[in-house]
Order: sequence, then structure tokens, then C-alpha cells
Amino acid sequence: MLIGLVGLANKGKSTLFNALTEGNAEMANYPFTTINPNKGVAFVAKPCPHLDLGKPCSPRNSKCVDGVRYVPVNVIDVAGLVPGAHEGKGKGNQFLSDLNQADALVCVADASGGTDDNGNPVEIGSHDPVNDVKFFEEEIDYWLAGVLHRNAIKCRGKADQFKQFLSGLRVTEEQYRHAAEGLDVDYSRISEKEFLPVATKLRKQLKPLAIAATKCDLPRALENAALMKEKFGYPLIPVSADSELALKRAASKGWIKIKREEGRESFEVIAQGLDPRIKSALDGIKAKLEKTGSTGVQELFNQVVLGQLQAIVVYPVEDEKKWANHFGDVLPDAIIMPQGSKAIHLAEKIHSDLAKGFLHAIDCRTNMRVSRDYVLKDGDVIKIVSAK
Repeated sequence: MLIGLVGLANKGKSTLFNALTEGNAEMANYPFTTINPNKGVAFVAKPCPHLDLGKPCSPRNSKCVDGVRYVPVNVIDVAGLVPGAHEGKGKGNQFLSDLNQADALVCVADASGGTDDNGNPVEIGSHDPVNDVKFFEEEIDYWLAGVLHRNAIKCRGKADQFKQFLSGLRVTEEQYRHAAEGLDVDYSRISEKEFLPVATKLRKQLKPLAIAATKCDLPRALENAALMKEKFGYPLIPVSADSELALKRAASKGWIKIKREEGRESFEVIAQGLDPRIKSALDGIKAKLEKTGSTGVQELFNQVVLGQLQAIVVYPVEDEKKWANHFGDVLPDAIIMPQGSKAIHLAEKIHSDLAKGFLHAIDCRTNMRVSRDYVLKDGDVIKIVSAK
């Protein structure tokens, strides 16, 4: 699974990327800070099943903090988008090509209206942030329409060639047929413009979208965020990526301990003798959190992975009684699966041999045997029984 951070230049993508991944993507207040894609790992947060078991867990592919399991998901932040990217302006072609890898997208918009379409700083409130999302939609749609048009002409009705091209875009025949319903199939005279509605439908099918409304601690930002949500209808989360990043870096230095409970964030200072400037900055963040409840960053990522993509988290084990592997590690692995996945799909995810020799699975919460067609539920603890 790959989540793409997208949007016009200098809207706060690199800060959000760093806040999600605790990384070090270059950040500056000018366009094209990010020239090449930054790739990293962010985490979905879920209650850990060890709380139900009553024993501490031993995470191997994830981490657990205060009863919350953080499960890794890949993230990509690509070069800033500018109007005309589909025509090759800026880093447009590479940008759009990189985005094709993503399963879902987060459109980063400056809710304060403090940067223009080209990513240049302007007076706060003088730019309409609705344009941040509108331009993104248009550039993706025009790019996709152009790609569809060029390849339709090239294939000239040769179904096998066009099928192969669609698979390269990660589009199934069924998805394309649904999107292209009513389209003139005479590819010798169809125009690029006629592919635009097809491109829009495909984008909505293939790339679920959420909006990250950044810089929401600035004047008028929350009002603008509400307008964006009403205009586009996508899930929108106000975020303060600067605050989240500052808190994570302070925690990594041992200055604070972050607490996350039921969608709310807080922290306590645990270091003695902090520099007064650092203490003042932390006090400022604490005041913001008391108003907003959280920085919104974790909520945003959970919304994209668990909401937009409807993914679930399951926990494979080898010992159904102790919920452990053969080393005795309790709940060592957490695996993200698409909603609707079956027990056999989990076996395939773990190892092909497990799937080949699949006999049955055990739902460790109920101690019931289930078949290969058992539909997995979020939070399931599952043992796969295999002849191999």
C-alpha cells in the first residue's frame, strides 16, 4: 500500500511528510523544495489486541505505545505541482507518473490562503485555497485524458494492446468500461477533450482522496477549510504539521512524552532544565492542542488508510492460546489487508507455501475453526493451519 502526498508547490507537503514519517525531507518557504520524490513510512494507529489478552505484546513489524499499535504504511511526497503540469511545466510529467503508483492521495492545501498558485508567499487570506484542490483535480484529469487519448490513437481499436496499456495504468477493463460508458469508440477521430469525463471518473475510482488543510492555526484558515469541504465533498482534516513534527522531535530527544487517547493529543514535559525558548514553544503548542484536541496528522492518516481505502488490520499468530509465534513473542506482526480479504488471502500474504498447503484457520478470539473463505474482520487474531 502506498499513500501519495500531492498538491501545488509550497503548501506544506514536506512538513506534513516529515510529521507523518519523522523524516527529514527538505523544507523551505519557496517553490520546488522537493525536487525528487521523498519516500518514507508512516503509521496507522489502532488499539492493540494485547489489551484484550491482558499480556504485553512483542511487536516485530510495527510498534506499540501505551496500548496503541502503530502499523507501517508507505508514503510518497513528490515534487510540487504547478498549473500546466500535464503539459510538462515544472516537474509535471514525472510528478504525475510518480502519483500513478499511489493507492490513495492526500491533497495538501494551504487553508490560510498565504501562498499563490505557483507556491510564492502572499498576504495571508489573499489566495483562495479552493484553487489548491481545483488545480490538482484539473491537472490529474488533463494528464490522464492525454495519456488515454494518445494510447487510444496508437492502438487504433486493437483491444489487446489497449488492455495492456490500461494494466500499466493499474486500470481494469471493467473500470474503464464503466468510466467510458457512452464514449464514441471511433478512436481514429476522438479528441482528447472527449476523454476528460472518462479521466475524471477513473481518477475518482482509482485514487480515493482526502484533503489535508494545513496552516490551520492562522487567521481564517478554519473558515476556508469548511468552504473547501463543502465545495469538494472529500474528507477534510485540519492539520498542524509543524506542531506534530515539533512534538515528535521533542519526544525523540527525551524532552516530552506524548499521549494519544480517543482522538485527543496531549503531552507532558519530562526533561529538566529545558532552554526557556524550547519551553515557550512547547507551551504554545500545548495551548493550540487545548483548543483543537489534536494536530490532526494521525487522524488524517487513519482516515485515508482505514476510511478511504477501507483497510483492516489483522494479527497472524502460531499459538492460538497465547496469541504468539513459535518463539513466544506475543502478537509480533500486524498486517494491513483490504476490506473483504479472506483467510486464504492472509495466508498468501504471509507466505505462498502457507497458502498452497492451507487446511483451515483459527479465529483466536473465539477459538473457532474457520475456512479459507472466512472474511477477515478488523482486529482479528488468526492462526493459519497448513500442511506445509
